Amino acid sequence: MNKKIFRWLIAPILGAAFIWCCVHFYLSRETYVPLTEQENPPPVAPAAVVPVEELFPHEITPKSTLSSSLRKLEVPSQVIHQIVEAAKPVGDLTKVKAGMRFQIVKTPDPNSEVVGFKFRFSAIEMLEIRKLNGTWVAEKIVEPTETRVVTFSGNVQVSLWESAEQAKMDPYLIAELAEIFAFEVDFAREVRANDEWHLSVEEKLVRGQHYAWGSILEAQFINAGEPHDAILFRMNGEKLGYFTPEGKSLRRMFLKSPIKFGRISSRFQKARFHPILKISRPHLGVDYAAPAGTPIRAVGSGVIKQAAWSGGGGKTIRIRHNSTYETAYKHLSRFADGIRPGANVQQGQTIGYVGNTGLSTAPHLHFEFYIAGRYVDPLSQKFPSADPVPPELMKQFQSEAAILRKSRTPAKAETAPQ
Repeated sequence: MNKKIFRWLIAPILGAAFIWCCVHFYLSRETYVPLTEQENPPPVAPAAVVPVEELFPHEITPKSTLSSSLRKLEVPSQVIHQIVEAAKPVGDLTKVKAGMRFQIVKTPDPNSEVVGFKFRFSAIEMLEIRKLNGTWVAEKIVEPTETRVVTFSGNVQVSLWESAEQAKMDPYLIAELAEIFAFEVDFAREVRANDEWHLSVEEKLVRGQHYAWGSILEAQFINAGEPHDAILFRMNGEKLGYFTPEGKSLRRMFLKSPIKFGRISSRFQKARFHPILKISRPHLGVDYAAPAGTPIRAVGSGVIKQAAWSGGGGKTIRIRHNSTYETAYKHLSRFADGIRPGANVQQGQTIGYVGNTGLSTAPHLHFEFYIAGRYVDPLSQKFPSADPVPPELMKQFQSEAAILRKSRTPAKAETAPQ
């Protein structure tokens, strides 16, 4: 072939190929993503959470049953019977409670036959029933949960509850905090402005969303400048109790107050002017002002000695804790279920509710404490504590306590499968 013709034919092709390679190299260089970025792509925004009311649009209303609720939705009685029977191996649908939400699955055709149900018992537990080859099949579904540790801190200015709100914390956790330190601090009378608190707590998550609070792992309450520390110690998943960093138990023979939150309106004194009788007489107990209906708890375990009307004391409960100690609770509005002479009660158990019965001018609890049958001032008593951490477990406890107390330095919450 003539060399001129060859050059005339081949040169443009080679030139075009060279230009294409250059452009391809340039584009490839510009769009190259390093391997580290490929392995760690930018975080993707979480999908929007669909409200429960959309996923489970129907609800068992008060004073209704599953059967009546389904009939209102035109589910045939025969189908209701069949799904109840199909569910028996995994759940009893005849005992569902008001408030339970559910979903009905129907075919998209004009006849819209019912082919499935989903019942939501809780955020983590559901029951799915579907029609498979003409037979109803039930399956219990339990959502996997995660646990992470979160910390909260607060400063009391007005009240504990207000400090929880300021810390954007569920007030329920403040009640738990008060329960932990119930043997150390009387939250009805000893909380002061500028008291400080801190806690680390387990948070339960389902699909990244809050489900429930777990245990408080460690906490501190600084009351009038005096720090009180609590560390949860567990063995094989079982709670052994809350202890100080030195391993001493926070639990004592008696709680410091029969009411979680309240105000002392009158103290123990040998002479006080009675507002109704208009005479001076001894006031051999402590009065806690609180709204009518406020729960009253037994400060210690024991046996109910009296649960009846008692003259000026109105509705009264008396508990014998042992051969030495007794307590009395007066002016109650009513007794809790099961409270009767001879019944056993546990420390912290609700035994009755604040009232205004007997010689009383306003709702309050009159609380009395006896040692060997003699009235004593309950606010001045100190009682022995429960057993400390066993010596053989002290090394393990101290190691776990050191890890937990590090949480007082705010850090990113860690999530781990449960």
